[in-house]
Amino acid sequence: MTFVRDDLRGPQRRVVVLLVVALAVVALLLGRLWVLQVMQGSHWRTLAENNRLRRIPLEAPRGTVRDVRDEIVLDNRPAFQLLLFPEEMADAARTEAFLVRIGIADAPQVRARIDKARRTSHLPSVIADNLTWAQVAAVAAHRAEFRELEAHPATRRSLPVGTILAHLVGQLSEVTPEQLAADPSLRPGQLVGRSGLERAYQQTLGGKPGNLVVVVDALGRQVSTLDDEPPVPGHPLRTTLDLRLQREAALAMAGQVGAVVALDPRDGAVRVLLSQPAFDPDLFAGHLEPAKWRELVEDPLKPLHNRALQALYPPGSTIKPLYVAGALRDGVRTPASGAFCTGGVNIYNHPYRCWMRGGHGHVDLREAIECSCDTFFYYLARDAGVDRLASWSRTFGLGRPTGIELGGENPGLVPDDAWSRQARGQPWYGGETISVGIGQGPILVTPIQLAVAYAALVNGGYLVKPHLVAEGEFPRTPLGLPADVLATTRGGMESVVAGDRGTARRLANLPVRIAGKTGTSQVIRKVEGVTWRELPWEQRHHAWFVGYAPADAPQLVVAVLVEHGGDAASVASPICGRILARAFGPDVDQATLAAEIGAQTISLPGSPVTSAVVGAPPAPPPAPAEPERAPTAPQQPQPPAVTPPGGNRAAP
Repeated sequence: MTFVRDDLRGPQRRVVVLLVVALAVVALLLGRLWVLQVMQGSHWRTLAENNRLRRIPLEAPRGTVRDVRDEIVLDNRPAFQLLLFPEEMADAARTEAFLVRIGIADAPQVRARIDKARRTSHLPSVIADNLTWAQVAAVAAHRAEFRELEAHPATRRSLPVGTILAHLVGQLSEVTPEQLAADPSLRPGQLVGRSGLERAYQQTLGGKPGNLVVVVDALGRQVSTLDDEPPVPGHPLRTTLDLRLQREAALAMAGQVGAVVALDPRDGAVRVLLSQPAFDPDLFAGHLEPAKWRELVEDPLKPLHNRALQALYPPGSTIKPLYVAGALRDGVRTPASGAFCTGGVNIYNHPYRCWMRGGHGHVDLREAIECSCDTFFYYLARDAGVDRLASWSRTFGLGRPTGIELGGENPGLVPDDAWSRQARGQPWYGGETISVGIGQGPILVTPIQLAVAYAALVNGGYLVKPHLVAEGEFPRTPLGLPADVLATTRGGMESVVAGDRGTARRLANLPVRIAGKTGTSQVIRKVEGVTWRELPWEQRHHAWFVGYAPADAPQLVVAVLVEHGGDAASVASPICGRILARAFGPDVDQATLAAEIGAQTISLPGSPVTSAVVGAPPAPPPAPAEPERAPTAPQQPQPPAVTPPGGNRAAP
C-alpha cells in the first residue's frame, strides 16, 4: 500500500498571517476607542452636547386671492414667529420671565403657552406671531442664554383693502386637536381657515408645509443642514368679487350698521358682500389675546357677526313683490285687481292703518307696489292665508340657506300654521297673517336671501345659487313663474323709482335706470307723533332697499340693510343707488352723486357718526313724509313674544 503525504506548511503560514493582521486591526480599533473615550473623551462629550438636531417645520405660504378684475384681495407679507423647542428648555420660569420682559404677552399667557408647548410634542411650537423688530433683536441678542428660542421667518396674511372684506375672507386660527386628529397632514401650531373664504377653500389656499432638519451649536446657530423638504405654496384663488363696488359699498355705508349684498342675477356671482361694523383679520393671524377677544365679543355692535348671511330681520315691504308674483301665478289676483285705500281697514274686527295718512285712494296692483300701499296687501294676505304666503316665500328661497360656500348661513324663518303648532304649541291666528302680509311679524330673512329672491324676479324666474368662486357649474332652478307674471311685477318695481308716487323716486335722476323696492321693518312700537329721528338709535326701524339695474336688462341686484336706519327712502335706497351708479354709470364726483340721491345721515350710539354719503336735498320731489302705521295685532290674544310689532312706523 502506498501513502501520499500533504505539505501543510503553506496554509499554516497563511493562517498565521491572517491572525496577525486581525489582531493588529482589533488592537488598532481598541487603541482608537481608548484614545476617543479616555484620552479625548471630555472633548468629544462637550461637542456632542453642544451640537443638536433641530427639526423646524416650514410654513407654506397661503395662496393669493384676487377679484374678478384681477386685483389683489388677499396676499401674504413677511413676518417673524417665535419658536420654542421644549426639550432644550432648562428653566421654564427663566424663559417665561424673559418672554414677558420683551413684551410677548403677560405672565399668565406666556406660562399657558409654554405649558401647552411642553405637552404638545417634541416638535417646536409657535408661541408668538408677528414679532416686532425689537423682539427679534432681543431673541437674537440672548441666543446664548435661551437656546430653546428661535425667531423664525414666516408669512402672514395681508389684506390690502382693509377691514371692508373681513367677513368675506374670514379668519385664520391655530389648528385644533380635533382637526389634527382628523387630518394627519396638519401640524401643531399650523394656521388654518376658521371662517370665510379661508375656511371654505382651505384645501386650495393652504398649501403643504415643509421640513428643515439642521444641526445647531450651543448658541443655537445653524452648523449644517441634514434634510430640507421645501413647503409647497397654496394655489391662487380667483373670485367673482368686484373690489371697485365693494369699496363703493363701504364708503356709502360708512358710519352705519348693516349689510350690502350685490350679485349677478343671471348666474349668482357675488360682486359685493359687506357687513358692518367689521373686525381686523390680523388679530386672528396668531395668538389672540383674551382681552382683545372679550372686547370683540362684548362689543354691542357685534363686529364678528356677518350680517349679510347670519343676521335676521323682518323684510318689511320688500316682501310685497314676491307676494304679488305668487298671487298672480296662483290666480289670487290679476293685473287689474285693485283696492281703495282710505288710510285704514278693519279686518277680523281689528283696525289696520296704511302708512299713508288719508290713504292712497284707488290703487291697482302695479300702483300698490309703486306706493307700497299697505291696504292692498292687507286684503291680499287675508284672501291668501298664511300657508299660501309661506308657499310663495319658499318659492323664492326664503326659509332656507342659499348655499353660498362661506357656510354659517342662518336659514331664516317663514311661518305657517304647522310651524306655529310645533314651535309655539298653538294654532296660527288670522290676525298674524295680516302682519306677515306686509313683511312684519315672525317672518325673518337675511340680506343674501332677499338678493337671491329678487334675482329670481328679474332673471326670468330662476333661483340661482350665490357663489364667490366661479368653479364648476351653477345650475339655475326654474320656479314656474309665467313671463307675464314677472313682467307685471317688474313693472311695479320700476314705478317705485320712475313713478310719480314711487317711494324711491329720488333715484330717478341717476345715470342708470334703476328699479327696486323699499322696506321698513319695525323694532318697537312707536309713539304717535314721534319721528324716527327722535328715537334712540336702537329703537329705530330697520331700513331696506333691494334694487337692480339696468331696469330693462338687469345685470346686478343689490340688497341694502341699514340696521336701525329709520327711513328706507332716505337712508337705504341712496346706498343702493350709489353702488348701481358706480357699476353702470360714468365716474362722477362723490359730492355730486350724493346731492343727486339726497342721502341722509344717521347717528350711532355713543358719539354721532355720519354716513359717508352726505348731500343736499334731492332734485326730484322728496319721498313722502314719514308715514305712520297702526298696530297690526292679531284677531285673538297671543303671547307678547309673538305679537306683531305695532304703533306708527316709518315709510315702507
